[in-house]
Amino acid sequence: MKVFIICLYYIVKEGIFMDDDRIVDFNVLKNKAREKDVEKFEDYVYGLSYDMSQGKLTMADFSEKIQKYMEKNNISHEKLFNIQKELMKRYGFNIEDIEKQMKSMGIDISSLEKGNDYETIRKTLSFQEKYKKDIGNVLMTTYTINNSVNNLSIFISEEKVILESTGKINLQDTELNEFLCSYKKILKDKKLMIYLCENMGVFEY
Repeated sequence: MKVFIICLYYIVKEGIFMDDDRIVDFNVLKNKAREKDVEKFEDYVYGLSYDMSQGKLTMADFSEKIQKYMEKNNISHEKLFNIQKELMKRYGFNIEDIEKQMKSMGIDISSLEKGNDYETIRKTLSFQEKYKKDIGNVLMTTYTINNSVNNLSIFISEEKVILESTGKINLQDTELNEFLCSYKKILKDKKLMIYLCENMGVFEY
């Protein structure tokens, strides 16, 4: 399913349904996408996405096969656009939704748009799939304190606060306490869970 989402995203962002020398007026599209057209295309893209997940196809191969699919089934660029649009509706997605979901998978969208090797993306998806039971995505806010008392990084997510430093952390630091008090007010004075990571070691792996 994840690879299928990437394929949908790629079709839209790369403009596979448009000629390079032609601008399509989306307000006058007349080629209606029938249900069977949508289902047939959906099955075809699913097949391609499976091959991509197995490392058998690159993005360039994918684009070429979509073009051949259009020729074989006598599908115009306008009609393919309508098919793609109906398919997106079926899954309840728009471009922004797909980009958010891809980011949540840890996929660098900019590298996809630049046409980078699909192998990197495939490895990312394989990693996500392998550890999907225990892996998660957390939105965190960061703040840095560098004064005469402390040199630390703060990571906050709801009530969880992580204080991280390669040295000793001085909890009497005025700047630190002002920051924590201000953040606590945002949470309507809920208790904060403070995690101390002092004398943190760093090594390359």
